[in-house]
Amino acid sequence: MKVKIQIDIRKLIERGDFRTLKMLLEDQDPNVIYEMIEELETSEKAVVFRLLNKELAAEVFSKLEPDEQYELVKMLTDDEIKSIFKNMDPSDRAELLDELPADVVTKLLSFLPKSEREQTLEVLNYPENSAGRLMSPYFIYVTKSMTIQQALDKVRKFGKDAETIYTIFVVEEDRTLIGTIKLEDLLFAEPDTLIEEIYAPDPIYVKTNTDQEEVAELMKKYDLNAIPVVDNDMRLVGIITIDDIVDVIDEEATEDIHKMAGMSVTTTSYFHTSPLIFIKNRLPWLVGLLLLESVNAFIVHRYEEVLATIPIIAAFMTTMVDAGGNTGGQSSTLIIRSMALGDIELKDWWKVLLRESYVGLVLGSILGAVLFVRGFMISHNIMVNFSAALSLLIIIVFANVVGSMLPFIGKLMRIDPAVMAGPLITTIADLAGIWIYFAVVTHMLRIK
Repeated sequence: MKVKIQIDIRKLIERGDFRTLKMLLEDQDPNVIYEMIEELETSEKAVVFRLLNKELAAEVFSKLEPDEQYELVKMLTDDEIKSIFKNMDPSDRAELLDELPADVVTKLLSFLPKSEREQTLEVLNYPENSAGRLMSPYFIYVTKSMTIQQALDKVRKFGKDAETIYTIFVVEEDRTLIGTIKLEDLLFAEPDTLIEEIYAPDPIYVKTNTDQEEVAELMKKYDLNAIPVVDNDMRLVGIITIDDIVDVIDEEATEDIHKMAGMSVTTTSYFHTSPLIFIKNRLPWLVGLLLLESVNAFIVHRYEEVLATIPIIAAFMTTMVDAGGNTGGQSSTLIIRSMALGDIELKDWWKVLLRESYVGLVLGSILGAVLFVRGFMISHNIMVNFSAALSLLIIIVFANVVGSMLPFIGKLMRIDPAVMAGPLITTIADLAGIWIYFAVVTHMLRIK
């Protein structure tokens, strides 16, 4: 068991006590080392990488942010970066190369042996966020004609470099995937038993172009530690393990949160992202929503005479706007999350419509009653208060239905449902809410 200790790396570097630092670091987990060096200057990080063994250095390097990796690539010598780059997983290499200038990419690829260079380029050719980008080529496979003893011999020979040995993949002679077998089944079977007698056929698999979010859903649904990746001819080309999927789940959750907040997705961490990037990602949405929201001015202007006749109705305007936006936001968030978990599919739209109409009606009735009573603290005109309460009921039903239906519309149009939440539904509910309120008040109070 590795013991986590506190090391003042900066002080050891300043003292030049590199022998002690190397001894302390070599027994640490890569995640611990990453946390230790996170706040260091690039030059100090370079010192640490020079002290780590090549496997450990590659693991820690893979955890750094793209801007940190680029700075280190420029600072470390060719031999040092070559050692790190060669020991990185192909998927990590591809992720690094995606972020670097073309001349640096060419330089790094030249460090690799021909077979590994082709492997890395193959991963780079797959679409971003696809299974091909995530997969590892380090896995163990056996043919169905092998005996248990032959399969175990292969595990012993290649298991050390494999991503996992607990799931072993069964293929035909041409490497076509046909099944899986667990390590425990190999251990408890008779040595001369054939693989074809005990393997599990019809495995769950993904193709190289399958979206990473779908991969995560499959692994979660079937409780898999590893999933095979095949090409269009069903030949096994790689595997994806659960530790890769944990990172994907974080990425997808972050992406959905950003979209639901009405901004473009930012992939790097907060302090490693330029403020200009945040401005660029947020400004288009804010400008668009501002222009859409400004339609409210035309609605209010149209009912200017109504406000002049009964000024007290202006006191309820913000209540209508806020209630509709809040209700629609809740509804859309609930549906989007249920879609992400696989609880709701596109075909369920009418069930959701009926359910959310009922929920909106109940919520609207209760909130309308509360507003009717609360209204007497502002106005003693029963019809004004009743008009406000009825308006609120209609607004809440409308916002609840629209908030629940927009994600379905997004999915139907092949737009991420997360885009249909947050500021967008709030703005739509605001516009509709103020119009519904004035329409109801005008009709109920018989104002011309």
